[in-house]
Amino acid sequence: MNRVIIKVIYSLLIFHIVGAFFSCTNDELLPPETPEFCDLIVASYNTNVKEIIDQSCSYSGCHDGVGGIGVGNYTDYNGLLGVLNNGLLRNRVLGLKDDPSLGMPPDQSVYVESQKDELTEEELQIIECWLDVGFPEDV
Repeated sequence: MNRVIIKVIYSLLIFHIVGAFFSCTNDELLPPETPEFCDLIVASYNTNVKEIIDQSCSYSGCHDGVGGIGVGNYTDYNGLLGVLNNGLLRNRVLGLKDDPSLGMPPDQSVYVESQKDELTEEELQIIECWLDVGFPEDV
């Protein structure tokens, strides 16, 4: 009887060792996810958007509220709310960015008064992140 018990124990032991050996895998770790640009910044009007608007839109002769070529006064956050709420800013800055006359800022080839032909990729990303989070004034 002892021999039977020993054989059963050895069989179970071998079964577990073989099972453990074949259950191991050679999985590779996935590379870490690269965070999205918007995950790396805090986009708000006062933090990083106002400077872009000031340099590209609300300068003298354009959207300065004094009668420049651009309609509207973009010199402060409240002046932007209309075009933010109706989606016009998103459309003109992001959607039509490659159109020299409808995209904002317009090309100097179309409007000589324009101070900047186009926004940098980083500026476009900042504005898109800001719009996507509901265009907050402050953080």
